[in-house]
Amino acid sequence: MKPTTINDLYSYTFLGNMKTSANSLIFVKANCSEEENTYEQVLYDYRASFEQPRQLTSFKKESNFAYKDPNTIGFISNRSMKKDRCALYEISLDGGEAMEILEIDHPKTQLVGYLVDHTIVFLQEDEEEKTGSDYEVLDETPFYRNGKGITNKKRHHLVLYRNGQWETITEKLTDISMIKIDHDTIYVLKEEVKHKFSYKPGLYAYQPSLKKWTTLVEPNTLMIQDFIPFSKGIYVFASTGAEYGLNQNPDLYIIDEDGCHFLEKWGYSLGNTVGTDMASVPGNLLAIHDDILYFTSTKDDHVELYRYQDGFHKVYAMDGTIHAFGFVENSLYFIGAKEGALQELYCLKGEDALLPCSSFNALDSHVSVPRRIQYKDFEGKEQVGYVLYPIDFDPDKSYPGILDIHGGPKTVYGTVFYHEMQVWTSRGYFVFFCNPHGSDGKDDAFADIRGKYGTIDYEDILLFVDTVLDQILQIDPERLGVTGGSYGGFMTNWIIGHTNKFKAAASQRSISNWISFYNTSDIGPEFTKDQQGTTIEDDLEKLWFHSPLQYAKQAKTPTLFIHSDEDYRCPLSEGLQMLNALLQNDIEARMCMFHQENHELSRSGRPHDRIKRLEEITNWMDKYLKK
Repeated sequence: MKPTTINDLYSYTFLGNMKTSANSLIFVKANCSEEENTYEQVLYDYRASFEQPRQLTSFKKESNFAYKDPNTIGFISNRSMKKDRCALYEISLDGGEAMEILEIDHPKTQLVGYLVDHTIVFLQEDEEEKTGSDYEVLDETPFYRNGKGITNKKRHHLVLYRNGQWETITEKLTDISMIKIDHDTIYVLKEEVKHKFSYKPGLYAYQPSLKKWTTLVEPNTLMIQDFIPFSKGIYVFASTGAEYGLNQNPDLYIIDEDGCHFLEKWGYSLGNTVGTDMASVPGNLLAIHDDILYFTSTKDDHVELYRYQDGFHKVYAMDGTIHAFGFVENSLYFIGAKEGALQELYCLKGEDALLPCSSFNALDSHVSVPRRIQYKDFEGKEQVGYVLYPIDFDPDKSYPGILDIHGGPKTVYGTVFYHEMQVWTSRGYFVFFCNPHGSDGKDDAFADIRGKYGTIDYEDILLFVDTVLDQILQIDPERLGVTGGSYGGFMTNWIIGHTNKFKAAASQRSISNWISFYNTSDIGPEFTKDQQGTTIEDDLEKLWFHSPLQYAKQAKTPTLFIHSDEDYRCPLSEGLQMLNALLQNDIEARMCMFHQENHELSRSGRPHDRIKRLEEITNWMDKYLKK
């Protein structure tokens, strides 16, 4: 079988944003366009009578849609290509062409959905200032956000259209973070911000017929991860953060006629946090079917579906991921990726009969399926890591190896297809990875490394590496590389300052200095205070102790740095500090800086930049690890 190549990225399909009605489901199919250097996005329809999903739109720039009724959807597009315009189109699922319903003179408009009284709900972003475009005014925190650019005093607003009239229903400085609509009511997480954003916005309901806002959850009360209305109220997954901080797993609350109150402890993650570079379209976490709550949760290295019905009950455990899901005619459908595979649409028949409904990603290249390996963590407890074997593996040969460290840190690596790793196995590398303390997939205590970065997590990782080398003798210990992004970049920076075990490193979108990160990242003050347990005012020495930059003078490993100049999550300055520290000490180092990219470069960056990033890392590893 042919090897997996870097340019195979252009052949893969990404699925997501699935929504359902009584008899159909709609989802977004996206592909990288090499010619346009962007993502082509079209809408697909599926019904039980179809052999394969049916393409609905062909403009290749349409992904924002909502059901108007069970047989009609509306979507936002600009098919006329008019400047500073977009339009609402509607199309019947029974056939026919899309019809333009409403021209909108605001190009940054998103369709939220339709209310029962024919009111259409939109979300509109503030326009850029027409004057003073050569400067910015910053007077709130955060003043920029990763993936959104400068956001100072720029907001999204809820706008209604009914009876030919437009009406804005949120205030100028109100920030909106989540919207759901049901029947005749709009539900919103929002807060009015003048100088500082919080992590605990309030939950509110708005009824257009009454022109009235109702407070459901007071601000600064709960960290709400997701919510969903149903006939008897609203289910809310949230935490107080009192015991485990910002990363605390949520519990289930309910809002009913008695107000908002605790319903039942869950204590595990919500949604899919399994890492991959093959899922660029959003999914969903919750759904209601027959007035029963369904939700996904990451367990160990995979995703499971649960329902709440007088307690929590497991519905199905996928061996990979469940990215988006919903019900059609009492059948459960979901978009997910099986072990060693990419996303497809599936239907669950009975309790465990999983039937494929699409074949977008039939791979014809080499895929190395992860092999599990047992190791003991820093506490001596059994944990599971994973090893990908190189293409055409020969037990009598010696191979280089790459340790890949996930971001988060509260995410996990699983067994689904990961493009960069498959490229490396096809180029003759072992690739290995694990989920050390700090990762998701277990309970709050396992994920809690607040104030411990670079200690127990680092120890876990090196114990895993030593186990891999002890058990797989074909990996040459003198030809090891290490890479990772975000938290994985932090840990790569930490590793090169604490061991010479690795002969090449690629640090991506990293943290190097908690002191500089504190007031430059879009999440800096709150995240640093939460994860390190202190502030720059209270304990500068502790922040410096956990900063890889302090130990850069000990580094001997040739290191490549990958960074983006619009990464406001782990700002460019974090990579530059490590780069300069190594170069000043005559250690071979190089930075590849991507313009107009952000923290999501490896997952949803422009295709040409994703290709170049992977070429840079691969060439760096080849240079130092290949004989």
